[in-house]
Amino acid sequence: MTVPGLKTRKPSGRVPWPCILLEGEEKAGKSWALAQFSSSDRIGALYWIDLNEGAGDEYGAIPGAKYQLIEHDGSYAAVLSAVQAVKAEARRAADAGQPPVVLAIDTGSAIWDGLKDWASDRAAKSARNRELLKRDPNAEVTISQNLWNDAGSRWRKLQTELLTFPGIVVVTARGKEVTEVDANGRPIEGQKTWSVQTHREFPYAASVWMRLRRGRRPLIVGARSVHVGIKPNSDPAREVTDQAATGRLLEWLVFDALKCDPGTAHVRDLVSFHGGGLLEHERTEETAAPQRAAAQAGSTGTRAGGRQEPDVADLVERIGDARGDDELREVWTEANRSGLLQAEVATPGGPYTVAELIRARHEQLLEASMKAHPAGRRRVAAGDPSAPQTPPAVVQAAQAAAAAAQAAMAAPRPDADRETAPANPLLEPSPTPDDPKDRRLTAARRGVLASLEALGVTEEQIGTRFGRPVEHVATKRLTALVREVIAEQRNGTGGRADVA
Repeated sequence: MTVPGLKTRKPSGRVPWPCILLEGEEKAGKSWALAQFSSSDRIGALYWIDLNEGAGDEYGAIPGAKYQLIEHDGSYAAVLSAVQAVKAEARRAADAGQPPVVLAIDTGSAIWDGLKDWASDRAAKSARNRELLKRDPNAEVTISQNLWNDAGSRWRKLQTELLTFPGIVVVTARGKEVTEVDANGRPIEGQKTWSVQTHREFPYAASVWMRLRRGRRPLIVGARSVHVGIKPNSDPAREVTDQAATGRLLEWLVFDALKCDPGTAHVRDLVSFHGGGLLEHERTEETAAPQRAAAQAGSTGTRAGGRQEPDVADLVERIGDARGDDELREVWTEANRSGLLQAEVATPGGPYTVAELIRARHEQLLEASMKAHPAGRRRVAAGDPSAPQTPPAVVQAAQAAAAAAQAAMAAPRPDADRETAPANPLLEPSPTPDDPKDRRLTAARRGVLASLEALGVTEEQIGTRFGRPVEHVATKRLTALVREVIAEQRNGTGGRADVA
């Protein structure tokens, strides 16, 4: 039955190209199984990315093995580029009706370990942690959530390339039995669980999950398949007992168990969810929100130039004005809700994020409180290392950024000395594009563009104002425009139409 407004199709029932997670104990035969697979006459070329294993060269001596080792420098960019290059070759082979190309990554555990190290190194270079490590080189460095998100984003990008590979993918990983812990992280005596050392999403994403252990039969832990015979949530993991799998484990798994037919196999249809643009009712609500806030500002003195959502300058001003942790928590909540915690603020001491400025202000207030208390004064005067010490550079940056924001928010009324007010050179129109390094898409630029959008300023208006497309306008010019629009809206002398 056709439903108006819906586009539907019948399922094909075809088996897609598999993405196999092959995990297990050390020396259980994971790399050996890859080399054996390359000898199959049912596949085409096998390309092997060796990471932290080093077995690829020696296992080329296995009788019948024929694969190509991919040379790389170990970086994420090099590995991603290699995967994409092999993917293009696999597509060419599939279109030409040739045997399927196989991509082997040995081991996926090294990729996730490397991404965790990348997040840790970035955390150690943050302004706050640099100051912390200066005082104590052995201090524990906290990795903020945004850095974990970046590492996870890199993994998901690579994972998507693997899941949409037009051929066969095998990723090995290390697995081992570990002691189970309770909700507080304490070991539970006598209880063990199995741990796979890779990103936690990959066992879910892989189409087949197989485990190898020394002295035991291979185990199919789970499979997204009609033919393997393991029903999700009803059948336990299944040992491989078929004699046909001896010496050809992966070939048996792909072609016999999964029944993958290269003539009909297809790339798994992955449609990623994304937020997309605003819906009609959301546009209406967004348009009405500044008007409601402006009306409230006229009667109650609401902040932020007639808007309910803060911009970066408003947040920084409030950080500088904060007199206690309650106010800082309120600023943190609003910045987090608006997606501006990691927006960069240019200060004389260098760029700092809104989150770092909030922490700096907290430490400044804490230090002031300690100095105000007699015991605290004695500890600070005596050089007690346990007394709080705010990083001077971060405090100065917070104070400078707050002062700059206050100066920007205190813009003169447009009707005061209009004839003699000096023109802002940053707002002068010009058809010449600004320096590319001044218009890079950083967190600060995204925050400024979001502020302009919330103020009702369109990209077309920005282009008309500066005489060139918005992507050719430096971030500092857009920041100056935000301040001007806020000043105009606060004083009721301008609006969206006056931007151009």
